[in-house]
Amino acid sequence: MYVHTRTLGWLARRGVLAEPRSFRRGLYALGFGFTASLLAATVSVARWLDGLVYPDFERAPVPAPLFVVATPRSGTTYLHHLLSLDEERFATCKLYQTLAPSILLERAIDGLGRVEGPLRRGLERLVDAIDSRMFTDWDGIHRVSLRSSEEDENLFVFSLTSPALYLLFPVVRELPEFVDITRLGARTVRRVARDYRETLRRWAYLRGDARTPLIKNVLLASRLPVSDRAFPDARYVHIVRDPREAIPSAVSMFYAMWQTHSPGIPERSPATRALAGMFLEHYRMLCEEGRRRPSDRWATVRYETLLADPVGTVEGIYAAFGLPFTAHYRARLVEAASQARTFKSAHRYELGQFGLSEADLREGLGAAWSPA
Repeated sequence: MYVHTRTLGWLARRGVLAEPRSFRRGLYALGFGFTASLLAATVSVARWLDGLVYPDFERAPVPAPLFVVATPRSGTTYLHHLLSLDEERFATCKLYQTLAPSILLERAIDGLGRVEGPLRRGLERLVDAIDSRMFTDWDGIHRVSLRSSEEDENLFVFSLTSPALYLLFPVVRELPEFVDITRLGARTVRRVARDYRETLRRWAYLRGDARTPLIKNVLLASRLPVSDRAFPDARYVHIVRDPREAIPSAVSMFYAMWQTHSPGIPERSPATRALAGMFLEHYRMLCEEGRRRPSDRWATVRYETLLADPVGTVEGIYAAFGLPFTAHYRARLVEAASQARTFKSAHRYELGQFGLSEADLREGLGAAWSPA
């Protein structure tokens, strides 16, 4: 897999050695560096072996995906779940698949999963321990598990081109290249796009069917040229949430992680304002794309409408893309929407919490300003 190697030096200089230095952040960075290097090397070898062991996979067609995109905390998980209920049409990826994007590795994992007895129980306890250790910082914000359907962002963490790296390295101002991948150059865009397409080819080969990949990603705005190059026929559903709620909620996701390794960063700080600036730029970019792209390739829905009328919202998406809406799927959708009405989030985030104001949002978004 492609890795943007210059990023390693950047992260060392601007992340690990940045002032004020943090021993805890250094440990996190070293742990990430070791784990990422080991995974990248293992996956690269496994993907090379895929071509030798499964040479016919290279002829597998790659269906054009349907992307669910938005600023973080704008309902992508909910809409992704509702769409995934149409199992005859859509296929999703689980988090562990994004960490081992190889035919060889996935079949090995599947084989271990079928083992009975003490070994299986031990593996299940290991997975539970990883879930508990790695993802509890987001409990109550966004539940994450290796076994759950998730975003494919880890594919871009592998290549060191993802804004998710800001979770461990709070250096948005010093390292702005992740905000927009085109700043890394055309060669990087080509290489990352090729890997992306070949990963989805592997998943299609493993499934053995022609279902549409259903992908949610709240950081895709940073690399739309990659998805366009990899999948020129892809379709997108963009969820727009009131920025007065979406932006502080998005900042809170990253800030929760920062508190584990850099607790000295205050809520109102240059770091959190820079993070908010990234999300404002992504919010604006997605809104501009929605105005430029054809309506049969890009559908925009409101977060508030999705919550109030999930069934009608999904029906509108199917109509926009000319997809048949079956009675069986509608029944599953109605049931899921009914169950979701009992959920009420206890989390509220205010602009002032991170030193932001409505005027900041208006200035940052311009024509994309879209309050409910």
